[in-house]
Amino acid sequence: MDPTPLVNPSNSITYDEVSDIDANGTKIHQVMSPTPITTEIPVEILCIIMELVMPPTQHFLDSPVIARDNRHSRVFSLQTLKNIVLVSRHWYNVGISYLYRHVVILQSKQLFALARVVSNNRSLGEFILSLRLQCYVLESQMAAVSMALDGILAVTLNHTKVTIAPILNRRRPWFGHEFLRMVALAQNTPSRTTDMHFSINPTLINTLKLLPTFTCLTTFHIDMFVAETDALPIGHIHLAFLEELHVTFSPRGNVRNAFFALAEILSLPSLRRLLLTTKVPHSTVFEPLLRKFGHSIHFVSLVSDCYHAFQYNHFPPPPPSPVIPLLSMCPNLRHLATDTYVPIRMPAHAHLTWVDLWVWRRYLDRREQSAVTLIPHEERAKLPSLQGVRLLDRSLFPFSGAHTPLLIPPDMVGSTENVAWTYSSLDLRHDPGLLYRQIIDDVLAESLEHRL
Repeated sequence: MDPTPLVNPSNSITYDEVSDIDANGTKIHQVMSPTPITTEIPVEILCIIMELVMPPTQHFLDSPVIARDNRHSRVFSLQTLKNIVLVSRHWYNVGISYLYRHVVILQSKQLFALARVVSNNRSLGEFILSLRLQCYVLESQMAAVSMALDGILAVTLNHTKVTIAPILNRRRPWFGHEFLRMVALAQNTPSRTTDMHFSINPTLINTLKLLPTFTCLTTFHIDMFVAETDALPIGHIHLAFLEELHVTFSPRGNVRNAFFALAEILSLPSLRRLLLTTKVPHSTVFEPLLRKFGHSIHFVSLVSDCYHAFQYNHFPPPPPSPVIPLLSMCPNLRHLATDTYVPIRMPAHAHLTWVDLWVWRRYLDRREQSAVTLIPHEERAKLPSLQGVRLLDRSLFPFSGAHTPLLIPPDMVGSTENVAWTYSSLDLRHDPGLLYRQIIDDVLAESLEHRL
C-alpha cells in the first residue's frame, strides 16, 4: 500500500480509461481498448498473476521486505501490482483487492491519505485484511493518527488484523503511554489489534493496565527500563491469545523486581515464544518469567544487544549468559537462539530441534567448522532431537533484530540450497548452517556446505 491509493473508476470513466486518485486530486490514465487477451483471461489465472506480483506480508530489515525473486523491494512490487491493475477495468476489478489486502504505513501522510480514500469509497476498506502502523508519530499528531486509524477500521471487516508499532520520541517516553491510551479508547482499534510494540519507562504500571482492552492481542513487545523509584504493577492481567512476548531491558534499577511483578500478574495460557533482549550480558533477571511460563514455551531468544560496544575494541566481549538453567526451565523447547563466541555446555534436552547462535564476525573460524566448535559433538549427543545448528552473523542484529530466526527459519534451505536477498543497506545470504551479510570473504562462503 502506498500513499496514492486507487479507487473504483466505474462511476466516472469509460472502458478505455482508469482513474488513479491520490490525496491531492484526480488524474485520468488513458489505456488501450481491451483486447481479446485481457478480456478472455479467466479470473482464476488473473488471481494467480496478482498473487505472484504481491510482496510478502512479513516486515523485515527496516522498510524493505523479502520478495519472491529475492531482489525486489516492497515498493517496486506494489508499483508493479498497481500498473497491472491499470491495464483495464477487467483487470482492475480482479486486482484491486490485492492492492489493498496488506497495508503497511511507513509515513503518517500515508495513513491520512488512506483514511480519506476509504471514507469516500467504503468498499475499498473491505479489502484490507491487515494494517501495520510503523511510522513516526509526532506528539502533535497522536490524536489525529489515532482517529484516522480508527476511522479506517470502521469500514474494514471484523477480522482485519492490526499491528501498532509507532516510532515515538525516545526522549519523552511517557508520550508512548499517552498514545497507547488514545488507541485503547478508540472504538474499533483495540478489538482488531493483534501486535503491539511500545517503549515503556516510568509508565510501566499504567501501560499494563491498558492491555486487557486489546482482547485479541497475540504479540507484545515492550522496551522496559525501570528506575529504582518507579512503581511496580500489581493485580491480575489475563491475555488469552498472547503467543509471543518480547522484552527488551537493561538490568539496572528496579528491573529485577519488575520481572517478578510481571510473572506474578500475567496470565498467558497461549504463550509459545519468549524473546529477551538485554543491553548488558550476564543478566539472569528474567528467570521469574521462565519459571512461570517455561513449560509452554517452544521458542526462546536470549541475546545481548551490546554489539556496538565491542565491535571496534580489541578486547573480547563478555561471555554469554549460561543456557543450562534456561533449558532446564523449558522442557518443551524446540528452538533456541542465543549469542556466543565460546563453546556452549548443553544440558540433556529431549525436544530441542534447532539452535541458532549469534556469532561475532571476527570469531567466525575460517579454518574450522565453527558450528561444531561452538557446540561440540559431545554436547550434541545430549540433544537426541537436534536437527541442526545455524550461525547468525552478529552484524545483522541491528538490522533484523531478535525476530530473525522466526522470519528466516533454519530449515528454510536444504543441505545444497542457498537464498540471497539484496537491499539498499546490505546484501544477505542464507546457506546451510549460516545466515550472514555478504561482505564475508569467498573463502569462508565456500566452506559453508561442510559446516554441519
